[in-house]
Parts: sequence; C-alpha cells; structure tokens
Amino acid sequence: MSALRKMLNLPEKEPKGGEHKAAVPAVNSTPGAPADAGAGPSESNWNAVGWAEESESSGRSFARRAGRVVIWSVIGLAAFTGVRTWVFPAKPPAVAPQVDQQAEARRNDVPVDEAQQVAARFARSYLSWSSQAPQLRARDLAMDLPKDADPKMGWDGQGLQQVSQTIPGTVTQAEGKRARVRVDARVSYSVKSGGKDVAVSRWLGLEVPVAESDGRVLVTGQPALVGMPTATSYTIPGAADADSAMSSGTRQTVKDFLTAWAAGSEDQAAAPGSRIPPLGGGLQLDSLDSWTVDAGTGEKRTGTATVRWRLAGAQLQQTYRITLTQVSANTATRWQVSEVTSTS
Repeated sequence: MSALRKMLNLPEKEPKGGEHKAAVPAVNSTPGAPADAGAGPSESNWNAVGWAEESESSGRSFARRAGRVVIWSVIGLAAFTGVRTWVFPAKPPAVAPQVDQQAEARRNDVPVDEAQQVAARFARSYLSWSSQAPQLRARDLAMDLPKDADPKMGWDGQGLQQVSQTIPGTVTQAEGKRARVRVDARVSYSVKSGGKDVAVSRWLGLEVPVAESDGRVLVTGQPALVGMPTATSYTIPGAADADSAMSSGTRQTVKDFLTAWAAGSEDQAAAPGSRIPPLGGGLQLDSLDSWTVDAGTGEKRTGTATVRWRLAGAQLQQTYRITLTQVSANTATRWQVSEVTSTS
C-alpha cells in the first residue's frame, strides 16, 4: 500500500492512538568503544546514521509518475463508462436478416406462363359469338371464370364473330396475386358490300384481369378492349458498298437457285453441305428485281436480293440476304448459294 500511496501522491497513514515509531539508536562506529546503555542517542548520532535520506533515481521517479497517470486514467474511465459495463458488457444489437424486396414481391405475383395461357384462351372465347349458338360461348367462358360468375360477360346475344388467333403479351402484376394480361386477337366477321356478305378480319387488343386462387389462375372480371400499337420511326443503317462485277457475275446463279427453291429442288442448286429449308408449294418466282453483292474478298460473299413471288393469284415482293460460297471441282470453281435469311 505504501508504494500505491506514493504513486497516487497520497499522504502517509497516521499511526493509531498510543502507537509510536521506535527510535533506532545509532551504532557507535568506533570499534571497542563502550556503549552507554542508560543514555539515549545524541542528536548528532541520529542525523549521522539513523534517518539519513536516500535520493530517488530519475528512472524510479518517472515510473512512479507514469503509474500514477495510468491508475488515475483507469479510475476516470470506470467513472465515465460505469463499472457495470465492464462486468456485464452490453450485448450487440441483433442484426435483422436482410430481406430481398424483389423476391418477396415475386411471391405475390401471378405465374406469368399460366396467366398468359388462361388469358389467351379466355380472349378467344370472349370475342367469339354466334346468335345461333349462344350456349357454346357461355360454356367456354365458364372454364376460366369463378363459380357463379355471369358467363354472358356483357354480350347481348346477337351477331356472329370468330377468333382465328390470339397472342398473349405483357403481364402487369398487381398486389394480392392479381394481374392484367394483354392479348392481341385476330377476329373475323361479315360486312355488307354491294348487297353481299363479305368476310373481313382485323386485330383487336384486349386486357384481361386475372388472379391466382386455390392453386390456379382465374379471370376475375370483364376484359376491356384496348388500343393497338402504332407505327414509330426507325432509321435504316446505310447500305454497304457494292461489288458491281461480282453482282453481275453471280446474278444468274442466284436466279437459278430461287427458281429451284420455289419448285422444291433447292438442293440441286445450293452449295454442298448447305441446310436451306424448302419453301413449300404454291410459290413461283416471278422475277429477281435486284441483286447486289457487298464489297469484300474471300471464299464467302453476301449480297441483297429483291425477289417477286407469285402466290395465291398475287405478286409478293420480298428482300433476302443471300450468302454465296465458292466451290471447287477438279480445276473449275463456281459460286453457289449456302444461306438465305431475311434482312436484319
């Protein structure tokens, strides 16, 4: 405790009542001199030997001061933070698990594939009607409606219309496992023209509300007719430079291939190893309006052909990208068609 008091610069502890520090007599330094047992030590003896002060080294003084600073720092820190936090440190806050908001939202989504399938089937039934057989429409609609729903769905029971094709599109998700499905439908009906019934067809856009219930997708209400997409602008990339000599030298090769392609004998005019599917019957080459080979070199060259077909009593002009491959046989070489695609 004495060392700690020195480090903290505290006063010495006062002796308790009745206690006195025993004086230590000085020892006579003269050998053989008799000691006076009855007399106390002289003042000179006390100063010379009994209580001589010992000087403290600089190292010990520095260590004592440093220890004093450390101890007071610890006491101050304990007062500031509280001893309880040393004995019972606070538990770190629980880290909440990270939630994937998108994944959580997807759990409430209507399955896209099933929603498109149901909406496309329902659109075909909804836009098909015949006043001669109204029960057929009601039967088909009931397949995708909730129980006790009205199968007429707003139809007045008149007219005649048929759907030849439906194309499901965008599924717009809503809350609570609900969604809206865009469906394009090709409808056919009759109009009067010159006193005769003439069949016409057109595309209609339909938005179908759906929801998931008991593990399946149902139509939850009346669909609504919506607008069809309109035309927008597009800049065609610039055409490649043309190889006039190559274009002129291979024009007949391309025309012979197109003729054979329409006739179903394209294998005879195509390059060996080519895989060009047949066009099928009913087509006939009317003309090769233009053929231009892109500038370049090598054993494969690509060009653009504008072709006019005869089909179902009409002429239909189309544009193709045709690839030619140089084929060698013995000492002769020639160009043959190896690929035909639409323009990109």
